[in-house]
Amino acid sequence: MAWISWDKLCEPKATGGMGFHQLKQFNLALLAKQGWRLQTMQNSLLYKLFKARYFPRTDFIHASLGTNPSYVWRSIMAAQFLVRQGSRWSVGKGTSIRIWGDKWLPCSTTYQVVSPRMFLNADTKVSELIDQDSSQWKTQVIDALFLPHEAECIKSIPLSIQPPEDRRIWAESANGVFTVHSAYILAINLSRSAN
Repeated sequence: MAWISWDKLCEPKATGGMGFHQLKQFNLALLAKQGWRLQTMQNSLLYKLFKARYFPRTDFIHASLGTNPSYVWRSIMAAQFLVRQGSRWSVGKGTSIRIWGDKWLPCSTTYQVVSPRMFLNADTKVSELIDQDSSQWKTQVIDALFLPHEAECIKSIPLSIQPPEDRRIWAESANGVFTVHSAYILAINLSRSAN
């Protein structure tokens, strides 16, 4: 009788496995869904309760475990890294997004700027790259500051005449909407890269 390894059972059927979920990663994806709700659905009663108790001065992505956390908060915080890894900014006004350090580029594997910072402050916001009067990118500034492929990526981001607030979107899906499946795939990929 031949034994089948657990890893083989969890591989997709298309690659010869049985297609079972890896329970730890699937549980993290389900917890990440709750974390994503705490990050994005700020009108819910649950958000207001957790915000007041656990992260009054920040958002979920930057929250800490704190002292004497509940079992529920500790569980959701176990998936915080997944929410942090899977989210990126969608540019509106650009006032909330740091050029260097935040994930906001739509066409990069890391979604972060890799161009050297040169003379600018580390906390310089994306709004500095936008002409507020015409709601257009400052193309000459962008071409001078960034590597050519990043400059083209930045200039390809559409801007609105009446820009909305910056918001976080889920980077692991094409439409920016969180799904448990995409979070599960991200958890699998992160666990493989950690090994």
